[in-house]
Amino acid sequence: MILDMKEYVQYLDGVHKRTMHYVKALPNELLEWKPSEDKFSTGDLLRHIASSRLMFLGIFEHGSWTYAGHDTGKGASIEDISKYLEACQLKLTEGLLQVGNDTLTKKIKTMHGHEVSAWRILMAIPEHEIHHRGQISAYLQMNKIEPPQIFGLKIEQVET
Repeated sequence: MILDMKEYVQYLDGVHKRTMHYVKALPNELLEWKPSEDKFSTGDLLRHIASSRLMFLGIFEHGSWTYAGHDTGKGASIEDISKYLEACQLKLTEGLLQVGNDTLTKKIKTMHGHEVSAWRILMAIPEHEIHHRGQISAYLQMNKIEPPQIFGLKIEQVET
């Protein structure tokens, strides 16, 4: 259970920073690449992560789930997408700090309409981002680009 919003926001910032390492590893040429026609492109995934941050914030601020989309108007280049990701992260963290600790014990409606403790929705934010970061890692590897190591070392480099 999450007990302190400030501590949670610090954790979320760490997740965001690790995601940004993946953004820096992406060449612009890979932004529209996707493994098949019915899948998100690399750029779509990044814009989706950013827009989803605002969607999650909306449930805490307004009590509604609203998704702004992931179209190229939210960034057509790595630079523009990076700015969008940063802006959405800032808005999310500032908004969560404003709703404060009292929110943590409240009940919030899920997308499916049933109520859960707010801290459970907060747990979904990094889980969602990490899921899509894993997809980006796979996309990089499918294009023969070594993804960044999120903690700086490959498992083979860890001393035992």
